[in-house]
Amino acid sequence: MKSKGKRLLILGATAGEISLVKRAQEFGIYVIVTDNHKDYSLAPAKYIADEAWDISWSDIDLLEKKCVDNHIDGVLAGYSEFRVENMIKLCERLNLPCYINSEQLDITRDKIKFKECCRRYGVPVVREYKSIEEVDKFPVIVKPTDRAGSIGISIANNLKELEKAYQYAYEMSVEKSVIIEEYIYKADKVDFYYLAENGQLTLLTSCDTINAKNNGFSKVVQSAWLYPEKNLKSYNLKVKENIEKMIHGMNIKYGCVFFSGFVDENNEFVFFECGYRLEGAHQYYYSQKRGPLNFLDTFIFHSLYGNTSMVKRTSINENMKCVTINVFAKSGIIAQIAGVQQIESMEDCTKSLLYGRIGQQCDDSKAILDKIYVFAFSSESAIKLKENVDKAYDLLKISDANGNDMIYDRIDTEKIISWWE
Repeated sequence: MKSKGKRLLILGATAGEISLVKRAQEFGIYVIVTDNHKDYSLAPAKYIADEAWDISWSDIDLLEKKCVDNHIDGVLAGYSEFRVENMIKLCERLNLPCYINSEQLDITRDKIKFKECCRRYGVPVVREYKSIEEVDKFPVIVKPTDRAGSIGISIANNLKELEKAYQYAYEMSVEKSVIIEEYIYKADKVDFYYLAENGQLTLLTSCDTINAKNNGFSKVVQSAWLYPEKNLKSYNLKVKENIEKMIHGMNIKYGCVFFSGFVDENNEFVFFECGYRLEGAHQYYYSQKRGPLNFLDTFIFHSLYGNTSMVKRTSINENMKCVTINVFAKSGIIAQIAGVQQIESMEDCTKSLLYGRIGQQCDDSKAILDKIYVFAFSSESAIKLKENVDKAYDLLKISDANGNDMIYDRIDTEKIISWWE
């Protein structure tokens, strides 16, 4: 195997990086992970990597020296724009391939700059307000312009809630920049994932979102993602052309770029953000089962060779569906997590990723990055998907020391059966 013995450095060592580490190791690649956590329970990817460095992924000077001394062949960032920023810097110093540049990151990370770019290419965007005083209609959603994973996001129904939400978003923003947008509650959140290879675009996957039903009306908690998005025909007809023009206009040649937005009851689309990085939904194994590829492979091989010609491809099964379930915990301290191995062994399970740990203090007001466990099933049958999720819910136990159920939300699985009708 050509890649055997290649040395890949991954910036980040969270549970999210575990799949990336394992996938690279399948190709015989020697994988090193780095962050400043010496407590490996906070950096579990260090347990399985071939080598682990206790160096912050933002310490570019030290990492540059370490990479030269260790003959690193490629650098890849984990699931964070801030790690991507440091990957760009490190690759520039080491003269290594990097799928993204600083200008592209700036547009795809900053929600205001993203929407400005959308308008140039005729991509519809969610209405925004320039200040609290300008808001003339509630509810609104308030966000830091430079964070992802629902961090710092709140929904406000009146002026008092808006002022509180604005302060919260401001505190969570790195650049102290906040955006206020119309909250489109009578619409479904949607995501569209594009793969770029030498400038050629492929719409890899798409999904709908089911939000938690018992989270009040102040936080956004995404309990499930369903693939493919059920209004794909309308997307192809109404906005696909302009979005692809925008991607080409940003000179995106390699990697995965995803667009997030809403679709209303009239199948009209508006968008509010995008990402140009590995995405937190971890739906690469669905894209592998559906075809044409596992897009983790494209990031891995590009980081080593500057192209993706070695990536294995398969035929596409247009009937393949997927349900990804995000499991959050209620406030309290986790004393038991059980059922994960049984879920992993189920026939159609395409993803099982445990973030939580025994003794973890949980706060149910947190964002989506504080999920405890994620599992996914892929099948051509919506009925089978529903049955699998039901069984997984029965198997999974997350409880406190008194035996109280700590699972924050369970979706209504009946929705799965009719979702794509």
